[in-house]
Amino acid sequence: ALRVLDLIAPLWESLSGPVHAMVEHDRAHGSEYGASVGAYIDAFGDTGTAAQRLSVHPNTLRYRLRRARELFGVDLTDPTLRLLADLGLRLARHTE
Repeated sequence: ALRVLDLIAPLWESLSGPVHAMVEHDRAHGSEYGASVGAYIDAFGDTGTAAQRLSVHPNTLRYRLRRARELFGVDLTDPTLRLLADLGLRLARHTE
């Protein structure tokens, strides 16, 4: 999996869009939208598990996910956007 990320990592800097905007916002403001979205995806949409991994209350996670949708258009109910969010967040972590 890391080899694939190595091959496509140069694309990250040239990307624009919801996930890129969210990651850049997190970097600039110290927010946790990307970590919250990533944990939710990694937990297969289980809010309780994702919140536990982040050490936050499930309502805090729900709030962050709602704000990620409102601010950046990261709609995790859409399977294609969820896949793109997952790939984008993995790329962002890989290129840090």
